[in-house]
Amino acid sequence: SALTFLTGVLAGGFLVALLFVLQKTSGSTGSLQLKASSDCQISLGKYRGNEYTAGSLSTPKCLVDSKFMKVSLHEVKLPGSDSVINDWLWVDYHDRVNVLSQTTTNEFLVFEQTKYALEGRSSLAIVGGIVEPKEDPKETARREVDEELHQNCKDFIFLGRYRTDVNRGVGWLNSFLAVGCETHEHDKIASASDEAGQVGAADSETQVVKRISLKDLHEAYQAGKFLEVQWTATIGLALQHAKLKN
Repeated sequence: SALTFLTGVLAGGFLVALLFVLQKTSGSTGSLQLKASSDCQISLGKYRGNEYTAGSLSTPKCLVDSKFMKVSLHEVKLPGSDSVINDWLWVDYHDRVNVLSQTTTNEFLVFEQTKYALEGRSSLAIVGGIVEPKEDPKETARREVDEELHQNCKDFIFLGRYRTDVNRGVGWLNSFLAVGCETHEHDKIASASDEAGQVGAADSETQVVKRISLKDLHEAYQAGKFLEVQWTATIGLALQHAKLKN
């Protein structure tokens, strides 16, 4: 879920900052002294998601990992530059899905809620979740819509896969538009997330489901009422799709 993502990022960032403070040398260089080990400097659990290492000139040095993420130091030569940076912070994180759901009566299902990182503000939101290990993004989208909205949808239109942060990684976002959605009696869909080692978890904060028209969706999008960039990006992509422009 988006909460899992935000909590993981905050926890990872705090631990990395703490690691630098505690292990900084007293010498004039101020370089970071890492433990002589291939293991992570701090481990809160085993990260089993995708890892990007091809861009690093040497074997990445893991600083902290958990089941949510892995934060490492990469040695990087930036495109178009001869400079090498040997302490480039990189975040491996599980791929995610965001889904905008349209009902058979041409309404759109959104949440009104708040999140830890929204500084106490309320936001409109859409369905989101982590792609579990061995799970296909479309399968994740279908499962999350079933779990969060109790909807069966006729089709899930793939809107694209996008890197969350082009400098630091943080996984990929898979955006979907779900169409022909109808309410059903919730029956948990068996999936890869049911296996041991499940990463994602249900949102624990209050979510109020709202049904809004296409006109209202346009207005909310333009007014910036979806406060997370991933929600906003997915809605923007959906609004440009031919399915919603006819």
